[in-house]
Amino acid sequence: MEKTVREIQKEQNKLSGKDRDYYIRNEKKIHKEFKALVKVARKVALNHYDPKTIDAIIIQAYAELEKILPTLPYVGGNKSPFTTLMISSAETIAFYKACKTFGLTPREMGKFIYEIAESYAESIPSYKKWLARKILFTGFFKNRWKKWMAENQKREYPENWHGEYIVGDGISFNYGLNFNECAWMKLARIVGAEDISPYVCLSDYAKMRAIGVGFKRTQTLVAGAPMCDFRFVKHYQTPRGWPPEKLEENKEFYAKLKE
Repeated sequence: MEKTVREIQKEQNKLSGKDRDYYIRNEKKIHKEFKALVKVARKVALNHYDPKTIDAIIIQAYAELEKILPTLPYVGGNKSPFTTLMISSAETIAFYKACKTFGLTPREMGKFIYEIAESYAESIPSYKKWLARKILFTGFFKNRWKKWMAENQKREYPENWHGEYIVGDGISFNYGLNFNECAWMKLARIVGAEDISPYVCLSDYAKMRAIGVGFKRTQTLVAGAPMCDFRFVKHYQTPRGWPPEKLEENKEFYAKLKE
């Protein structure tokens, strides 16, 4: 049975005041990051909307973000890599809700969100991309992921992503993460954004491809698989995430749709 916003807020209230108010206390920082995303989104939106409509969407997106921040589940704050993902999920939902009244189909909306993610990732400064490529495959970083995933199995934060760290063979992949629970999917169900869930996951390809990190995935929870199998691979060209039916993770899903 899926939890409602009210139920999650009730759980949040059991946390300490510091944890419960995490997103509100960091609202200024979140808005600054969202502003950078909006700047990119405005350019991408010119392919879909006229300037007047874009202004209306952006104003509404800020309003939607304001609404959702107090309801976001706490997943560990600054010590957790999932906090950034939770905030990104909220930003995506803010755009989704702002655009929903303008008549785009879920697929059109998905393409719009993917294009924003792609353009935003490409706008990351070169030195940050270089640093990410170096760090992601270090022993230190892999050990951090081992620790994070092991801690998550304690389920201190039920609404978080949950799964396990996978040791790579150094050939087919260097290391991986298997997620059997997805915080994005949980959040999307609560706010009524399930129709774009299959497309939002494609943003992982946009980010990794822009940074220059090898990334693979053969199955996803949103497509009905038992897990999302993230694989990070050195010296591998990450494919573009659009169109989704060309990705290995979606071939079976789209084949069933044609039946």
